[in-house]
Amino acid sequence: MGLGLILGLRHAFEGDHLAAVATIVSRERSPLRSGSIGVFWGAGHLTSLLLVGLPVVGFGLHFPRGLNLPLELGVAAMIVFLGVGGLTRSFAAATHGHSHSLRELGTRPFWVGAAHGLAGSGALTLVILATMPSRGAGLLYLGSFGFGSILGMAAASTALSIPIAISGIGAPAAARISRAVSFASVIFGLLYGGTTLAAAIAGYPVS
Repeated sequence: MGLGLILGLRHAFEGDHLAAVATIVSRERSPLRSGSIGVFWGAGHLTSLLLVGLPVVGFGLHFPRGLNLPLELGVAAMIVFLGVGGLTRSFAAATHGHSHSLRELGTRPFWVGAAHGLAGSGALTLVILATMPSRGAGLLYLGSFGFGSILGMAAASTALSIPIAISGIGAPAAARISRAVSFASVIFGLLYGGTTLAAAIAGYPVS
């Protein structure tokens, strides 16, 4: 349980996770709402791990290694898509002004977290899971890893919004920050996908 919790906390702070969530919380000036968005991400992440991890625990199945590359490229494309979407919504909000309920805000990070749960070190988690000495130990590890991811992303998303919250900047300045974060997310997604593909072509393992 301790191992799962620590790895789950660290897992939430990986660059691709922060890049994806930052495009969502960069528009928030409430740390509480931002933290809730992180919880939704963690819930989606845990859901996908459970859907794939339970067969690993129950039937001793293994995660197909051939899926790592398309899943990682899918995550890269998703980060780019989130960045483009953030830019679009930022300009639309500046023109028309939009407000979203927490439930509406939670839908996107839930599915983003679910996608991340199937890729990268989520797949590595399933490899570790297959080495557990018993089904009970595997379930404890999986649950503690998911709980650690929820705590980690809640802390990360809250921290991302604190500078904006305490600075007291107005809506125009906040919108500019959101656009900068979204643009950086697009660049990160392109670089992430490019390096992942290059590593696969060079014969390095993708995980």
